[in-house]
Amino acid sequence: MKRVFVFDLDGTLIDSIEMINNCFNHTTQKFGLKPVEKEKFNYFLGDGPKILVEKSLNYLIERDNLDEEKIHSQFNEIYDSYIEYYNGYDDKKTQLYPHIRECLDKLKEMGALVCVCTNKTLPAAEKILNNLFPQGYFDYVSALEDETKRKPNPYLLEKIVEDLDIKKDEIVYFGDTDTDIETCKNANVTSVGVEWGFREREELVESGADFVISDQRRIVDFYGELPKNIG
Repeated sequence: MKRVFVFDLDGTLIDSIEMINNCFNHTTQKFGLKPVEKEKFNYFLGDGPKILVEKSLNYLIERDNLDEEKIHSQFNEIYDSYIEYYNGYDDKKTQLYPHIRECLDKLKEMGALVCVCTNKTLPAAEKILNNLFPQGYFDYVSALEDETKRKPNPYLLEKIVEDLDIKKDEIVYFGDTDTDIETCKNANVTSVGVEWGFREREELVESGADFVISDQRRIVDFYGELPKNIG
């Protein structure tokens, strides 16, 4: 029986592209770099902030023909500046995707445990969630503590299993990238790819998602026995 619902955050519960784009470009401006186009972050997101900064800087090096050695030598300074600004960013614009709140409320009414598993740092994740939900709304928030344990390493997901004392076959996990699907494979839990996020359906299918859905309202259909003919 599926009774533990675990959600990725960016691209699954929230559309945070604009906020992340603003934070990164604010940072790069300090270092005399040109901004990155917002749509590029659809592909830079998903593997944690350090990888996001790394991918973004490599893109700028190639696009603007920058001095690779110089930019890489500034990486730690740029990254630290980004994290400082991001963690302190008072984000009032990021919103939930349609129907997410009603689905989560219904799951909680049905008796499900509702959790978040994200490659965001815990301060960043908690700040966003506290802007959108009442304090203590989620049964567990598992967020990045150590870059070596970021998704697709199963650590963050297995931490939920251990701390809530649940079984893996009770979990259904929702995410929008191949990183999420690979995390589920590594942790041996059921995966649901969501099409409304930052990546295309093809990526989710090719990465081996157990299910792929395009309508947020189908989330609640996974409570109990796994559904059939869903998409």
